[in-house]
Amino acid sequence: MRQLFHLGLILTLLAALCLAVWSGYTLWRLSLENGYIRAVAEGRSPALPEPAGAYALYARTLDLARRDRADEAEGLLTRLTDLPLGMQAAARYAIGNARLRAGYALLDVGRADDAVPHVNLAKSAYRAALHLRPGDHDARLNLALAMRLVRDLPRPLQSGAEEEEESAPRQLWTDLPGLPRGAP
Repeated sequence: MRQLFHLGLILTLLAALCLAVWSGYTLWRLSLENGYIRAVAEGRSPALPEPAGAYALYARTLDLARRDRADEAEGLLTRLTDLPLGMQAAARYAIGNARLRAGYALLDVGRADDAVPHVNLAKSAYRAALHLRPGDHDARLNLALAMRLVRDLPRPLQSGAEEEEESAPRQLWTDLPGLPRGAP
């Protein structure tokens, strides 16, 4: 009976020691992750700690999107599945904003053809954000702006299209959501 008591006591102490080591490791990892997030919030861009937790990856994604490095930020999206849906949507929204800024920058220098893929990628990022968080009015507004931007981009004219464009009647009320049916 006494040997069984000693064995139980040793096993209990061993389990407590393992729990203490595991808790210490977890606290150390969280401390590294919080330090990384703090550094990103201060504007620095340190190396991502390994193993990186979901919140550190989220901070890295937002930092890359803020720095207009959307390709790198999109590479991290697959690792954000442990986060709440609202945070995943915010990451996609930030990437959409980075893409839209890149599209506007290309439009400012007169490269409309190069801006279209960036705007289309922004639209898909906004749609993904709206899929995860349907009530996000900012994503909905930016999606509408991106859709309007692509629609209003100057189109290259083919030969002979210039004369047809001048003779064609101008379409008014292009922003109406539907055709009037005559009913009040």
